[in-house]
Amino acid sequence: MKLWQIRKHWDLFAQTDPYWAVLSEPDKRGGKWEAEAFFATGRTEADALMRHARRCRPGLARGDALDFGCGVGRLTQALTAHFDRATGIDISVEMLSLARRHNQHGDRVRYVHNPRSDLKGMPDDGFDLVVSMITLQHVEPGYARRYVRELVRICRPGGLVMLQMPATRPPKLPPLNPPTPLRVVRRWLRLSFPRVAKMEMHALPRSEMESLLASCGAAVFDVVRLEEPLFESYLYIAGR
Repeated sequence: MKLWQIRKHWDLFAQTDPYWAVLSEPDKRGGKWEAEAFFATGRTEADALMRHARRCRPGLARGDALDFGCGVGRLTQALTAHFDRATGIDISVEMLSLARRHNQHGDRVRYVHNPRSDLKGMPDDGFDLVVSMITLQHVEPGYARRYVRELVRICRPGGLVMLQMPATRPPKLPPLNPPTPLRVVRRWLRLSFPRVAKMEMHALPRSEMESLLASCGAAVFDVVRLEEPLFESYLYIAGR
C-alpha cells in the first residue's frame, strides 16, 4: 500500500477498534481491550526498554524521547516516566486525535502528524531516545528503510535508537486464483476506499537491518529476539 492508503486504513482502525489495531491480541478484537489494561502494557514495555537502555548506554540523557508510530499514545505517555518530554508521531489523524484525548501529561507530551515518507519536520539530533515498536512492519520495506535512516538522523550523538522489526513474515496462504486485471482494480479500490481496515505485514532480514543501521552511522549494541509465536522478530538497539 502507498502511504496515503495506509493512512486511510489506520484512520478507519481508529474509528472502529483502535486498541486492538495497536495490540492485536486475538481475544481483544471487537473493542474488548479495557483502557487501563491497554495503557498499562505501554508502561510495562517502556520499563523493559529502559532496562535495555541502561545496559547498552548507562549514561543516556533523559531529556527528549520520540515514539514513531505512536497510535493512541500507549508508549508515548509511558516514556514520560523516564524522560522530561515525549513526542509521538503517527500517520493517522484519527489515531492522534485519540492520543491527545488520552494524554495525562499536559505539555510534556506532544503529538505530530506525519503523512510523509521522511521526517522532514523533525530536527537533526533532536532526541535522546528514538523508539519504534510494531510500526515499521506495517509499511512496505522501501518505506521502512527510509524511516530507519530518518530515525537515526534525528537521534542525538550519545543517544539510542530502539527499533522493532520482524525478520520473517507470518505464514500466508497462496491466493486461490491468479490475479487478473479486474481483480487488481478491485483490490486497489478496497485499499483506497476501505470499508474494512486492512493491516499489512512486512519484514526485513536481520542481516539487512544491521547493515542498514551501520550504513546510517549507527553502532548496533544489541539485537534482542522477541517472543512471537508465528514469526521471527527482533529489537535492534543502536546508537550514534
